Amino acid sequence: MFSKKTWRQVDQSVSTADFGDLIEFVNPLLGLSLWGVYVGEGWVIHFGVGDENMTQKACRSFLQQMVPKSSAGRVLKKTRVCTQRVADIKLPPGTRIRVNNNKHNLVPSTQEMMRHRSDTFLLQEFKYDLMNFNSEHFATFVRYGHAVCSQQPLQGNAD
Repeated sequence: MFSKKTWRQVDQSVSTADFGDLIEFVNPLLGLSLWGVYVGEGWVIHFGVGDENMTQKACRSFLQQMVPKSSAGRVLKKTRVCTQRVADIKLPPGTRIRVNNNKHNLVPSTQEMMRHRSDTFLLQEFKYDLMNFNSEHFATFVRYGHAVCSQQPLQGNAD
C-alpha cells in the first residue's frame, strides 16, 4: 500500500503488528533504517528529534561522527524517546515501512518486560550516536533486552 501524501510503502505486516514487534522504516537512498517498537493501535515508540525527519537525523548523526569535538554539538538536538502514530512520522519519499523481527536472531522478552522498558524510557532524552546508540539499538533493547545494531552506515542496507 502506498500513501500518496509521502510516497511511502507500508507493508501489510504493519496492519497486523503485535505489541513489541520491531517496525523498520527503510530509507533506500541513505541505506539506513529508523527503528521503532510497535505499542498498539498504530503507534510506535522510537527516537524522535523535534521536527527532524529521518534524513535530517542521519545527516546530524553523520556530522557528529565527522566532527565529534566541534561546537556543532550545541546546535544539534538531543534525541527524545516518544510515541507517535506510524502515519505521522516524517519520512523521506520512498521509505518502506515493515515489521522486521527476523534480523537480529534473538529471543524476544515478555510483553511485560517490553512494556516496562518502553515506559521507563518514554520522554527521556539521550545523545543520539549513529554508531553506539541509535534507533536500532533502542528498539532491540526494548524488544530483546540487548541493544544491537546490524546496520553498516554509508554502506547500504542489504535487506
